[in-house]
Amino acid sequence: MERWIGDLLVDASPPEKPKFKSVLVLLHGLWSDSSCWQPWATHFANLGWDCWAVNLRGRFEPRALDVLRQLTFGQCVEDLRRVIRAAPSPPVLLGHSFGGLIAQKAAEEGGLSALILLSSVPPGDIRADATRTLRLLRLKYLPLLWFGRPFRLEEKDFGRSWLASVPAHLRAEIHRRVVPESGRLARAFFRRSVRIESRRIACPVLIIGGNADQVVDVGAQRAWAQRLGADFQAYPQHGHAIMQEEGSERVVRDIHRWLVQKLGETILLADPSRSGSSP
Repeated sequence: MERWIGDLLVDASPPEKPKFKSVLVLLHGLWSDSSCWQPWATHFANLGWDCWAVNLRGRFEPRALDVLRQLTFGQCVEDLRRVIRAAPSPPVLLGHSFGGLIAQKAAEEGGLSALILLSSVPPGDIRADATRTLRLLRLKYLPLLWFGRPFRLEEKDFGRSWLASVPAHLRAEIHRRVVPESGRLARAFFRRSVRIESRRIACPVLIIGGNADQVVDVGAQRAWAQRLGADFQAYPQHGHAIMQEEGSERVVRDIHRWLVQKLGETILLADPSRSGSSP
C-alpha cells in the first residue's frame, strides 16, 4: 500500500504478524523503482518484517523528467535520511546496486539498526576495475552522460547487464518497468565518484554479491566488506538483480537469519501477539 513521507512515495508491505521493532527500508538502484522489491517485500513481510520500499524522486511525479534533470546524489541521500528518521525505531536499511551507495552515505549519519548492501557498487575509496559489460555501456551512453540528460537503458543492454541471470522469458516484463534515470546519478555511477567515510558507519553491515554479476565485480565487494569490517556472502548462481532472479528466496532467508542472529532481542517486539502493524 502507498505511504507518503513528506513528498516521498513509499510502498509499504506490513506483516500480518509483526515480530520486529525495526522497519526494513528497501532502496532500489538506477533505472528502477520500488516495484523491483515486490517479491522480496512479500517474503520479508511473511517473516514478520514491516517493509518500506522507497521511490527515489523522478519515479512518481507528473513531470518526472523535469525532476530528473535536477536530481543530485545529495538530494537522494537527504530523502533517504528523512525516511530513516520517520521510522518508529532505528530501521534496517537494504540498498541495491547504486542504491547501496546512497544507503551507505545515509548510514554515515547513524540511526540504523543494520545496513545490508545487495550487489552494491563499490565507492571510489577502493580500487576496482569496471567489468567489461560496464565499460561497454559507458562507451555507448557516453554522449548522454556527457550532457547529463535523463535516459533509459535499451532493453538489450539492460538484459545483458542487470538481468543477465534472470530467465529470458521474464526479462521483457521487468524491462517494461525500467524508468529514465538522472544523468547526474548515472554519471556518478559510471565514474565511481562517490566516496564513503567508512569509520562513520557504526552499525552491523552485511554485503551480498553474486559471482555471475555482470555489473559489479564480486571481488571489489569482498574487498569493501573487509575495509568496513562487514560480513560478506557471495552466491555462485546469482547476478546483479538478485531479488528478481529465480531462487532468491534463499537469500531472503539468509538475510533474515543474519539479522536475528546479529541483532538478537534488541529488534524483537516485546509481545508480538498484542502488537498491531507498525505505523
